Amino acid sequence: MDSVPPGDFPATQWSVVLAAGGQVSDQSRSALEALCRSYWPPLYSYVRREGHSPEVAQDVVQGFLARLLERDDFAAVAPARGRFRSYLLAGLRHYLASEARRQGAQKRGGGEAAIPLEGAAEWMGEPALTDGVTPETAFDRRWAQMVLERALEQLRKEHEQRGKLTWYEALKPTLAGEPEESYAGLGKNLGLSEGAVAVAVHRLRGRLRELVRTEVAQTVGSAGDLEEEMRHLLTVWST
Repeated sequence: MDSVPPGDFPATQWSVVLAAGGQVSDQSRSALEALCRSYWPPLYSYVRREGHSPEVAQDVVQGFLARLLERDDFAAVAPARGRFRSYLLAGLRHYLASEARRQGAQKRGGGEAAIPLEGAAEWMGEPALTDGVTPETAFDRRWAQMVLERALEQLRKEHEQRGKLTWYEALKPTLAGEPEESYAGLGKNLGLSEGAVAVAVHRLRGRLRELVRTEVAQTVGSAGDLEEEMRHLLTVWST
C-alpha cells in the first residue's frame, strides 16, 4: 500500500472491519486478525503495568482478543470510535473489569491460541515496570514503538529488494538524528559525495515518514481519524 495523502483515503484494515459491521466476511475477519496480532505488544504492556504477572497478562490478552473475534459486533461501533487503538483500549479496560477479577485468567478456545503468533515473538518482550508510568502511557509507548518498528522493517525490505541493503544499513543511524560519522565519512564508505549523502538521508527520512503514516492508516477508518492519530503519535514520541 502506498502512503496515504490527505484527502485520498483508501480502504484499510480497520475500515474494512467497520464497513462489514455484523456481516462477517473472510476479508473482514482476516483484517481484524491482522490488527489484533499487531496489537499484542501494547495490550500486553498495559496488562503488565496493571500489575499482572507475565503468565496472567498473556492469558488476559489472549482471552480478550478471542472474545473480540467471537463477538463480531462491529455494527455498533460509532464513527467517533473509528480509531482501532482507542476502541481496543476501551475494550480491554472493560474486559479487565469484568473478567480478570476471577481467580486465574482462563484462555478461550479450549487452550488454543485465537490469534496466530507466528512471526510476532516480539510481543513477549517485557515492558519496563519501574518508571512509574500509567498503564495507558505504557500502552501508547509500546504502540508508538510498534509503529516505528514496522515502518523501519518495511523500509529495510524496500532497500533489500532494490539491492541497496548495505546502503540502508549505513544510513539508518541518520534516521534518529545526526550520526556519529559525518556525511563525508559515510559518503567515502558508500562511494558518494557529501552532498549526495545529504540528499539520500533526506529521501530516507521522507520515506520513513510515509511508511509510518501508512502503518497508522491501517488502524483508522477515515482521513480525519488518521490526522488525529498522527498527532497523538507525535505527542507520544515527543515525551
